[in-house]
Amino acid sequence: MENLKIPGLSAEQLFTRQTFLLQSFISQPAITNTNTTWEELSCVGYNPSKGKLEAIVSIKQATGYSGGLCTNGSKEYVRFFVDFKDGSGFQDMGYTSFKVADISEAPAGPQHPLKYMTFLYINDEKYRRFLACNQAVIPTVRAVLSWNSIPSANPNDKPYYGNVKDVNIQLPRKKFIIWNDIFTALNVKEKPDFLANIDLQAKVELPALAPVPPLEQLYTTYKRAQVPDHRTFYPSVIAKISNGTKLYKAASGYNLTDIAQLKVDISAISKIILQPVGQADVTFEELTCVGLNTAQDTLGAVIKVKKNSGFSGDMCHAGSQEHVAFWADWDNNGTFTQYLGTASVTVHDISNIPEDGLYYNVDLPINLKGRIKSCTTPNIIRVRAVLSWSSLPSTTNPNTLNTWGNRIDAVVQIRPSQAAHVDAELTLVGGVDRDAIDPASFLVNAASVSPTRNNNRPYGGWVSFHGIIDRNGFNGEIKYKIEYKQFGAADSTYAPVSTAESFAMIDFNPDPNLEYSDAQHPADGWFIYKANPALGIYNEYNYLAGWSTGGQADGNYTIRFSHTDASGSVVHKDTFSIVICNEPITISPTANTTLDFSKTLDLIIIGGDCHCYDKTEAKHIINGELRATHPFFANWDFSLQPSSHTNGAAPTPLNHYYNSIGDTGDSSLPWSLDVANMDTCGYALSISANTRVILNSNTQFPWYGVKAVGFSVSQKCPNA
Repeated sequence: MENLKIPGLSAEQLFTRQTFLLQSFISQPAITNTNTTWEELSCVGYNPSKGKLEAIVSIKQATGYSGGLCTNGSKEYVRFFVDFKDGSGFQDMGYTSFKVADISEAPAGPQHPLKYMTFLYINDEKYRRFLACNQAVIPTVRAVLSWNSIPSANPNDKPYYGNVKDVNIQLPRKKFIIWNDIFTALNVKEKPDFLANIDLQAKVELPALAPVPPLEQLYTTYKRAQVPDHRTFYPSVIAKISNGTKLYKAASGYNLTDIAQLKVDISAISKIILQPVGQADVTFEELTCVGLNTAQDTLGAVIKVKKNSGFSGDMCHAGSQEHVAFWADWDNNGTFTQYLGTASVTVHDISNIPEDGLYYNVDLPINLKGRIKSCTTPNIIRVRAVLSWSSLPSTTNPNTLNTWGNRIDAVVQIRPSQAAHVDAELTLVGGVDRDAIDPASFLVNAASVSPTRNNNRPYGGWVSFHGIIDRNGFNGEIKYKIEYKQFGAADSTYAPVSTAESFAMIDFNPDPNLEYSDAQHPADGWFIYKANPALGIYNEYNYLAGWSTGGQADGNYTIRFSHTDASGSVVHKDTFSIVICNEPITISPTANTTLDFSKTLDLIIIGGDCHCYDKTEAKHIINGELRATHPFFANWDFSLQPSSHTNGAAPTPLNHYYNSIGDTGDSSLPWSLDVANMDTCGYALSISANTRVILNSNTQFPWYGVKAVGFSVSQKCPNA
């Protein structure tokens, strides 16, 4: 292996980095401190309206990433956990990844650190709650960055290369009510007469949010919170001022006549707004990071909101927006010549904001027409992000700052391509990188030696396909199709994965930008690719199609991705195979005295459960058997509750995690539990199991429920 020549790094550091991929064969030191010499997680944010988690990662070195852009390079993985503050602690949301490579510092210029953005969508619907208008559900996100190794599903584990970052985010309010939920929350036992004919499970949409709170109420509240007048009435005053590119557009506010009646000095506010801004005010919000998702041609930025007031209204009102304009310096000469677009996120007054603030993100797809180079010439450029609260940033001057906000520059890497004509690439299959699918076993993250449950994974349920089609100047109609067939079957058996889709589109031509849904129903599966960055039209998620595999037999399937070119000819761009497994874990529903071999998950106490065990007797051991099997077994775990009374007692064995080829779990495994040190109490011992299936395009490990047995512990059990 070529020696790494990185100034300032010791020979021991270089050796450890070089041999990291051999960790299955070489004893590695215990992880006490994470190593951020090569990569570091810089920022994490959440977009409540999109359910999108974003992380910005800094790649710091010119080498140490297993090869250049024309090779496979290596992967940076980010796993997200969320503590929704519901008592369940950090929950695994899955992981995402992106490719990194050795990129030289020559020729001299802005090469490192390179800023990459990666993201993951989550469904936060069930965690939203009805709270006071000035309060929000504030979960904590934990992001774990790990080089070339998928982070553990244990939120407390540390990576060797990478780091861990916790931030607080805000969930949206519920958009509808369910009467039964309200009755449950209020402990109402009987339905009121006026709701006698109402379906208590029906959803009732809530009315639209009011634009702004009553003027005097807001002013009194903001005065108490020490929000300055030029913040409180910035949207109202700026809407009446014209000052060239500086004040491009403002959100609606209050009538100036009504404001003046409060004896507010509008002239003083105007002077503050109109004075030249060398450094904008970041008291209330601040842009902290910007990066590029290379595979998706999408820029992202993270914004920190610092205050609990000053955002034009609480969660029962429309609030205000943080706007981020993006610029490109294509020549790397320090001049940001091209405005790329503006992305926005809505914020509110939130009284329970944590001390460290709340973290939001925005993202913007960008047009790279004429900017793509081959992998032999790494394409590194500067980008700038400009934050402005309430009023939109300038679209003509990248140096202009409005009263509230700031700007940040970063260096990013543009994806390479060899094609000078219509070309295409599948970037994600079922929520993971296309290149994570092994060409031999057809499994995701294949590993034959010392595998973990992150390895050798099939797909199940709904499999999504995301990708980009490069027009390279062609503005005519392009169609594409994604098909499947059983592995080894004739090509004549190919069938479309879908014949009906709805695509989330963005049109940057109107002001403001238009987000709309494009529904297509081609009977033959040939969808029209309507994204065209040259015309300002984007597919927001680069989503192409989805395949519902529930009706298919488990086994191997071949996928073919085809598109038409500028001449209308069909190009079969990508053909690969995957494994489908929709077999669930089935749970024995009855209290058994012997294992139920008709199910794949069962737990018994020999002699039956619900017995009392005397902790003072010579034999104070409970014996039992368990069953937890699956063709793509991931793990089973025991849980003994209430844990506060166990005094450290635990069943033996405590768990089993997939660790070798052919490991399908345990068909019939003895277990035991010593109750001698347990408190006198009633207990439940439960077993849960997961599979390695990537179910419904989510990299979490599917969970199918638990089987539990009960028993009690006493110093003197009653006679049977």
